[in-house]
Amino acid sequence: MNLKPIVLLILIAIFFGLRPAVTYFTEYLWFDATGYASVFLSILSWKILIFLTSVLLAFAFLYFNIKIARSSVNRILGNKEKYTDIEGLVMPATVIISLIFGSYLSNRWETIILYFNMVPAGIEDPIFLRDISFYMFQLPLLELIRTVALSLTVLALIITGVFYLYKLESILEPKYTIDSDEYMPAGTDISGIVDRTPDRVLVHISVLLGLITLIIAYSIYLSRFEILFSQQGIVTGAGYTDIHVRLPLLTITSLVCTLVATGLIANVKLKNRKIPVLGISAIVLMILLTSFAPTAYQQIKVEPTELQLEEPYLLYNIEYTRAGFGLSDIDIRPFDYDPELTHATIENNRDIIDNIRIWDERALQSTYKQTQQIRTYYDFNDIDTDRYNIDGQYRQFMIGVREMDISNLDPSARTWVNERLVFTHGFGAVMNNVNEKTDDGRPVFSLQDIPPMGDFDLANPRIYYGELTTDYKIVNTDIEELDYPSADGNVYASYKGSGGVQLDSIFKRLAYMVRFGDVNFILSQYLTDESRVIYDHQVNQRASTIAPFLVYESNPIPVIHDGKVFWIIDAYTVSDKYPYSEKYGTSAGNMNYIRNSVKVVIDAYEGTVDYYIMEDEPLINTYAMIFPDLFKTYDEMPENLKQHIRYPKEFFSVQMQIYRNYHMTNVETFYNKEDAWQIPNEFYRGTTVTMEPYYIMTRLSEEENIEYILMQPFTPRNRQNMIAWVAARSDGENYGQLVHYEFPKDRLVYGPNQIEARIDQDPLISELFTLWGQQGSSVIRGNLLVVPLDSSILYIEPVFISADQGEIPELRRIIVSSGEIVYMGLDLETSLQVLLGEELIDDEGSPVYVSEDARELASRALEHYNRAQEHLQNGDWAGYGQEMDSVYDLLEQISQTMTEIEQ
Repeated sequence: MNLKPIVLLILIAIFFGLRPAVTYFTEYLWFDATGYASVFLSILSWKILIFLTSVLLAFAFLYFNIKIARSSVNRILGNKEKYTDIEGLVMPATVIISLIFGSYLSNRWETIILYFNMVPAGIEDPIFLRDISFYMFQLPLLELIRTVALSLTVLALIITGVFYLYKLESILEPKYTIDSDEYMPAGTDISGIVDRTPDRVLVHISVLLGLITLIIAYSIYLSRFEILFSQQGIVTGAGYTDIHVRLPLLTITSLVCTLVATGLIANVKLKNRKIPVLGISAIVLMILLTSFAPTAYQQIKVEPTELQLEEPYLLYNIEYTRAGFGLSDIDIRPFDYDPELTHATIENNRDIIDNIRIWDERALQSTYKQTQQIRTYYDFNDIDTDRYNIDGQYRQFMIGVREMDISNLDPSARTWVNERLVFTHGFGAVMNNVNEKTDDGRPVFSLQDIPPMGDFDLANPRIYYGELTTDYKIVNTDIEELDYPSADGNVYASYKGSGGVQLDSIFKRLAYMVRFGDVNFILSQYLTDESRVIYDHQVNQRASTIAPFLVYESNPIPVIHDGKVFWIIDAYTVSDKYPYSEKYGTSAGNMNYIRNSVKVVIDAYEGTVDYYIMEDEPLINTYAMIFPDLFKTYDEMPENLKQHIRYPKEFFSVQMQIYRNYHMTNVETFYNKEDAWQIPNEFYRGTTVTMEPYYIMTRLSEEENIEYILMQPFTPRNRQNMIAWVAARSDGENYGQLVHYEFPKDRLVYGPNQIEARIDQDPLISELFTLWGQQGSSVIRGNLLVVPLDSSILYIEPVFISADQGEIPELRRIIVSSGEIVYMGLDLETSLQVLLGEELIDDEGSPVYVSEDARELASRALEHYNRAQEHLQNGDWAGYGQEMDSVYDLLEQISQTMTEIEQ
């Protein structure tokens, strides 16, 4: 006996089986270290159970049909059962198909376990009067069963059909007759083949065709519910034609298919060869009727009186779309707009003025990197905003976390020891007040440098878990980690936390050697039984590994709490099975239901992950039933962290995209799209971009206190004036409330794009932009903010100057506007004073009219600059130099004038 093939198969099985086994083992260790081993074991148990059950059922069904086919062939041919080549192929194919089905269904574990643990929503659809949970949990499983059953039955028909054709070739082969000196095939049409087919074979094929037809009937029955998600016509969901024509036709077609299936199965006894032909013909006729009749009915009956007939279904569309995207309870308030911005308005809202964000995150990130990155192996992934209570004042801050990024290390320093054992973590955070800047246009830091110094207590600034690091690290080794650089040399330390998996056995080291393909887990002398391997420490990846069934906000928010950095990530439950709700397309697919159900909190040092439930809704309640050890209640969140949760931007953006049309609740207005809105544009670095929602601190009308909100202005479709704005509240008991402010329709309220145009048209501003742009620098116009102040609107846009090389954007000017007037000053206070028509007083008590002096100087500078360009074109270098000297002198005078105002 040749043992080589057997040995080879064993080695292949070991090789291909080892890595999955190691992966599952290390995954268990990782989940156990995070405290969620029960989640891992629960999902794994479901997958294994579903896989084994599916494989056995699929194999049993296919094998049963093959056994019937083999028995039939033996009886027809009068042979004893023998092993043949075709059977040698059929059985392995059956096993492979069964394994494929098992793998497919095990990957759909979520659909299956949601069904067995579903929690009712308490809301019914308006047509079938079924609870919404039927569509979210039951219908997906029923469709999955339909797909699997149909696929298996068709495969059984194909396998047995091939088996019969191969085995009964001599019987099914057409016979030839002689007619007029020519050989003509006799009975080569379908009826001829059917006539020659043995009864036992026809019985088997009839049963399989009957099953397929029965499954098709079931599929058509399910498609009745799918009309509630239709995206055709003016109604999202079932319209008049769907209810009065398509739905009855689908019901009749389903019944016809059921009758045909019954006939095909009954044909086992009747053995009437006409039944399959007549049955299939009837099905085809009904399918054609279902395809074409609704279209004709829509054109002839519905379209001439569309609004009248579709009115109730449009109401369903509006109601259920607003419910699906969490817009049902939006609070609509009038905004009694007053275009006059007064001194009293400013003084009465001094707390808002002191929290106006003059720093643009995009420009500020470059400043952070240039001034606070400290070393090349640190980086700031992005800059976020948050609010803190400091000395009794509620203030808004910008914050960035200094993370480790070894990709910028010198190539010679990128050794395994450095990359895995030494450079393991980032260090500290940087913060600045949103409203302050230095004389040279830099941020005023509230927290800065290494070690961190400032107004915030960051006793443990080490960042082992963040947004940037993706490679594994090993801590608590015999070589110390780089803690932070200092003037006296690098400071080293060892990890004292509980994060990561402890490498306290040779089996664990071997497992991670296989997982990461790194033999140093075994060979390195630096590793001890106290060493820990930290991986999956990118916070979004970490959260989604534990709970892959949630959808996560792409931008985690850092928070300083309890002397450490914590990350807060917003997580969502989504579905595409909410009846009558408009679908919204994302990179992950379409959805028509979304809730911000969970806040995930991750300790940047320990790596602990906590999931706090924020909403009482059916999806998250069902997941909580499935994974009882995973979720915590909102009441269990530390009070200090509660002060930093905020309404998520990406969720709000989705809602506002839907709200552009679905703020209209009147059917006729919605049908005609008379009041459709659009999100305005703004200007950034020479490009027009869509205005993103932004966080500000303001006081809503009818409210007493300043609060942290997320805001989105709107303009009418194809127009530029502002028509409304929506606020998402984030503080305390008001968290999650949406407030829609409507401007009076009889007054012009300038939109962001119109203010941008007024800025471009202002002679002084445009001249200065031109001059700055020609001095080896770039002008960066930051976010245009629309800030409500009582009944007025204040528009604010920061202006940064950045050198083309070694970019450190400096905040040089603040543009303010009340709509009619636009002014650009050195700082916000100066700009507001001029905007309000106040005199600026110098040190000697004399008024300084900055706008006129600066305008004249800038105009003269531009004249000299244009002359310099003429000299340059003519090759007159002396004239060019003289004119550019004049430009320089005038710019110096402008700078001096502005400095006097600032002082």
